[in-house]
Amino acid sequence: MDKIKFDGFVRKNIKEDGLEQPSLNFTNAILSKIEEEKEIREVLTYTPLISKKVWVALGAILVGVIGILIYGNVDEKYNWWPEKALVKFGELKLIEKIPEFTVSNIYNYAFVGMAFFVCLQIVVLKNHFAKRLL
Repeated sequence: MDKIKFDGFVRKNIKEDGLEQPSLNFTNAILSKIEEEKEIREVLTYTPLISKKVWVALGAILVGVIGILIYGNVDEKYNWWPEKALVKFGELKLIEKIPEFTVSNIYNYAFVGMAFFVCLQIVVLKNHFAKRLL
């Protein structure tokens, strides 16, 4: 019953007022707005915080350090590193000074679950902001 009354009300108002007609330059106005938004989005292009050149340089340094550690002369003595400090560092036995710490399975499961959901949230937020900036 209410649906019939509402339908009659809508039909009566459409006959009295008529349908709105868009202006003559409606299409041009919409297209110009779209072009403006494209220009704004081009300005907001993604630029990484650390450039590719810096990543390549850091990778080369890392490979170089690993290469020196693997293939370098181990017997070579360094003047800038005193042997006494190295011996004292070996005498510290830091691993033996760490107290024994046991954790129940519930805490382990909670930590794994929390880590999973944090990683999931990072992915979801990254996708959200990537879509928003495009």
